[in-house]
Amino acid sequence: MEAEELIKKCSAISLEGEEEDKVSFVGKMMTKGAEIIAGCLVGKILTTREVNIEGLRSSLGENVFMFKFALEADKRRVLADRPWHLNKALIVLTEPEGIGNITKQAFTHISFWVQILNIPIMAMNTEAISRLGAIIGSVEEVETNEDGECIGEIARVRIRVDVTKPLKKIIFLESEREENVPMPVTYERLPNFCFCCGIIGHQFRECVKYKTQKQENFAFGPRMKAVKVSERLNHDKSKDRWNRSNNTRIEENGQRNQNQTQRQPSSTTETRSEAI
Repeated sequence: MEAEELIKKCSAISLEGEEEDKVSFVGKMMTKGAEIIAGCLVGKILTTREVNIEGLRSSLGENVFMFKFALEADKRRVLADRPWHLNKALIVLTEPEGIGNITKQAFTHISFWVQILNIPIMAMNTEAISRLGAIIGSVEEVETNEDGECIGEIARVRIRVDVTKPLKKIIFLESEREENVPMPVTYERLPNFCFCCGIIGHQFRECVKYKTQKQENFAFGPRMKAVKVSERLNHDKSKDRWNRSNNTRIEENGQRNQNQTQRQPSSTTETRSEAI
């Protein structure tokens, strides 16, 4: 029986004259407990399957684990580099709240770098992009260039997203001058999620809304997984290097063929020599 269910059952049963057994959490207990809280994170792996991996020994039940850190800097780095995955399942990491009552921890929000596409030129500023991002979730950061501008083919925004709700796949900019502008939304390092309902934590075949429809008819899909800007730049650089290398190879082969042609005597010259 899980801890939360056991608590409910015990709380529902009361005996006449029974007193609650309590321990005051003060003094050295509080000090030691605060040290443990300060040096750890708790995380829930969003999957319908039970996670049982040897490397994750600090299990707190129901796919919830505790991660301990020797250095505060390491803990901050892990938080800053979210989201984290385990076998393509999202790990919702958070700092324990209060005294760390596991049943009271909220594993509902996670921060993603979100890419908003098809931004109109007039909306390429931090204020407009922040308002667009607020439709998706709580905006934490809007990426800008060295001049503090947001000009480019995409807007990149760090957004705290509620993973209990369907992911936003497209938003619209309303304008009095023109028709509404559609702007697709993609997510960097997006883990497995349901293409049927758009919620992270299960696959479409496990979804209550799945009715054997074809995947191409789903409202959501792998198109919502964004390529990181750094990866796109590395890919473009690799492609450019390959193109330059290929062009150089073609030019070298062409020059080699030309030199061979110049070294070969023409048939007219050979005939004239034979005649002499």
